[in-house]
Amino acid sequence: MEKDPETLAEWSKDATLARMLNETPARPLASEQIKKRLEKMEKDMDEHHEMFYFHLRPIGEEKLVGWGKIYWILWPSQIGCLELAIGPSEQNKGYGADAFPLFLRLAFNELNLNRLTVTLPEYNINGIKFVKKFGFSQEVRRREVIFRDGRRWDSLHFGLLRSEWSMKHD
Repeated sequence: MEKDPETLAEWSKDATLARMLNETPARPLASEQIKKRLEKMEKDMDEHHEMFYFHLRPIGEEKLVGWGKIYWILWPSQIGCLELAIGPSEQNKGYGADAFPLFLRLAFNELNLNRLTVTLPEYNINGIKFVKKFGFSQEVRRREVIFRDGRRWDSLHFGLLRSEWSMKHD
């Protein structure tokens, strides 16, 4: 909790990461702001059990390389959303490809979810290729949801069912 907020604050200065994940405006955050957010998230996880959030590190190292979360879990319907982010300086080193299957295994085998959703802006071409590589299919296109760089962009929703994932991982 001491070093990670500093790293996350540094990453927040690179707007590209935030812009690739979601529709909200990218803005830099101070490490204290991030620390408060992490503390609130930890409290919410303990109280509501609707999210699982993890920091990603290489095996045997302390270095933070990314984070991931399964969130908006609706237990009666066995559904949730998945988000994974790799720090700007740590991208293209295989960390995402190593971590993503772990999140899928957690979601389907441990949490007993039946369905996962990933939401990406249409301009995140690498992210779209990435989730498709793991079996996600585009299900929804929300038109002109994001306004960036003087242009309107669509928000794409990808889904993966446990049965689709299980066929390749049994």
